[in-house]
Amino acid sequence: MVLFFTRLALYLLAFSLPLFHPGIVISYDVMGWWLFFALVPGEMLIAYFLAPPRLRLRTWLISAGALILLSIVILPGFSPIALAYLGAGALAFFITALIFHSGGRGRTVAMVEVFLLGVVYYRMLSFSRASEEVARQAGGIAQGILFLSIGAFLVHCVVLYLAAQRGSAEKSGESGGRRELVYLFALIVPLGLLIAFLMPPDFVSHSIVFNRLKDEPDPELIPLDEYAEGLPGGNLRSDRWPGERDGRNGQGENGENGEQGEGNSLEGYPSDRWGDSEMGRGENKQYAVMVVASEEGPVYAADAYYGQFDPERGFTYSREQELNELAYLRLLETWRNPDPADGGRREPREISYLSTIPERVLAYQPRSVEPTILNRKYHPFSYSYNSVSDVSTGTFMDWAELEGLSEEERVRLSGYMELPLSEEDRSRFAGYLEAVVGAEASYYEKLIGILRSFETYQYQVGFTDDVSVESMRRFLFESRQGDCTEFSNTTAILARMAGIPARVVTGYLASAELQTPAHRRGVMVLWQELEPLQRFNPADLYLVTTAHRHSWVQIYMPDHGWVDFETTSFAIPPAGTGDPNAMDVVIPIIQEQQNPAPTFEFPWALFARSLLALVVASTLGAYLLRYGREGYLTLVARSGGSRGLRALQGALLMRLAAEGSPLKTRSKTIQEYSEENPSVSGFASLYTVLRYKERFRAGERERMWRGLTDAYRSALESSRRRGPLGRLKRFLSLRGLYYL
Repeated sequence: MVLFFTRLALYLLAFSLPLFHPGIVISYDVMGWWLFFALVPGEMLIAYFLAPPRLRLRTWLISAGALILLSIVILPGFSPIALAYLGAGALAFFITALIFHSGGRGRTVAMVEVFLLGVVYYRMLSFSRASEEVARQAGGIAQGILFLSIGAFLVHCVVLYLAAQRGSAEKSGESGGRRELVYLFALIVPLGLLIAFLMPPDFVSHSIVFNRLKDEPDPELIPLDEYAEGLPGGNLRSDRWPGERDGRNGQGENGENGEQGEGNSLEGYPSDRWGDSEMGRGENKQYAVMVVASEEGPVYAADAYYGQFDPERGFTYSREQELNELAYLRLLETWRNPDPADGGRREPREISYLSTIPERVLAYQPRSVEPTILNRKYHPFSYSYNSVSDVSTGTFMDWAELEGLSEEERVRLSGYMELPLSEEDRSRFAGYLEAVVGAEASYYEKLIGILRSFETYQYQVGFTDDVSVESMRRFLFESRQGDCTEFSNTTAILARMAGIPARVVTGYLASAELQTPAHRRGVMVLWQELEPLQRFNPADLYLVTTAHRHSWVQIYMPDHGWVDFETTSFAIPPAGTGDPNAMDVVIPIIQEQQNPAPTFEFPWALFARSLLALVVASTLGAYLLRYGREGYLTLVARSGGSRGLRALQGALLMRLAAEGSPLKTRSKTIQEYSEENPSVSGFASLYTVLRYKERFRAGERERMWRGLTDAYRSALESSRRRGPLGRLKRFLSLRGLYYL
């Protein structure tokens, strides 16, 4: 019997592995469950326990056949697989009967069966090594299964050996001893060899080591310019911009030298390493940030608006500003500007972005923004979104005749003209403004005078975070050189001092004037590799890099709204190494990645919090309902009359329920209920009279009503719970809600 149960345990353990091993993806259907956990074990039990002489041979065989016939009812239809299932059941019966009811002849079958089960175990455990991910998940489970399996096999083999020894003990002499040794070596030695030769040495401990190096080597940048014929399917040799419009050749509207950046080169960096902390450290290079698609340029893609002003820190960021919120707002549907009107001379422009950063950048004034799409297939260009912006098309001719702000505009925009400077700073900035702007200058003349005053200032392309008033003062009166940050913040200070609403904007500048030959070649490489870009004309694409991080100023122009102004337009353009845009351009070498299959993880924490909140809210609501209802009935009862009478009965029943008294069923009258709860008998008698008697003598109804209220209090007092525990139970009871 012990041998039978160790054999059955080995079998059930083998076919239970798929239920909890992460590396085994066998999914049992109904027939699988029936075969492995009902039919085969059932046939084994019948073969062992119901064998003659417990049952007659005929009855024994009929019992085994009946279980197989039952399988026919469960099977969806006859097929080779169905016949195999029936054969497996018959084989389980036959082998079990052979092992346990054929004398010594069945022991050989039992020894062979052990090795067959060993192969099943080995194959199933091998699933643990199917992949690194499975190995990680199955590490502890595989070790546990392996030790459990070896232990079960050893126990079964020992039991099998003892059973064989018992049979051999019936014989005498040397032959029995030799047979014991044969059985021992036939079982233990092959089992040891099986473990030694078939299982790899690291089967139990299979820790996954991805890289044994202390520091992973940085990949070398690939010089894409060196490919004479370009990458496969493309030509990187041409410096000509496909579909070049209006003779644009890098001659900038900002006064930059058209030859700037002509010597920079294009390089590639593996996309799977893009964004590493080591990337670009100590290198004189500019890295791709996004590709902007627009039929018209330039595109001032803003990510932050700075409208508040601090006397020391300068212009500060406010996250509550709606335009700032758009940078990180998660959109479930297309966002539409609730207040699109921002002055005249604006045209809608469709602009698309394929970006490496999750933050959203948008040209002013955004009219509509579609939700950002996350697609890791083209990492690092994983984020894409489309927008429509009402871009100002006004010119200096439109603004030259502006008369200034209306009274309504002055009040509405007063926050953008605040300038809480110290007396010393105000005096110095005011002195500069008076020197560059005439006393009789018009609204636009003041602005153009401020911008023209920078004609002797050196523009250094770049972007710094220091926007303090001290830094602007140093730029304006001492160094007379700076990047876009100094120019934009100083312009905004002077504009506000001149009575012109102004704010600072940061983001990225996508401009044809910043597209060197290296940028153009980079666009063509990305256009060939990135399917989302291929729906655009390459001539409408701008490669925006880390060198194109920019800061500019927005000025409110009456009747035109907020307008972007390039504050470096009159400055001395950068030259030579002073131009970061002349650095070598680095783009990712796209290696398409499959979007990982979404895996649903049940939000247990959220579910628990929601469930707890629901329970708390429901409980509070129940107590509010109970006490609110009791208070309402008590208040109505004071009015007297039939309505007050019913309310007094309701209040009594609810409070008696809180005291633990029996509940009155709706089919019973108060008089019938008093038979179950004698404490309300006095109240029930008076209530019945007051409820159904039609005529009363003078003063009789009032006396009976007073008696009823006394009976009400008496019933409550006689039923009241005693002691602190009783008071707590009365306070917490919700049984009275039964009467709602």
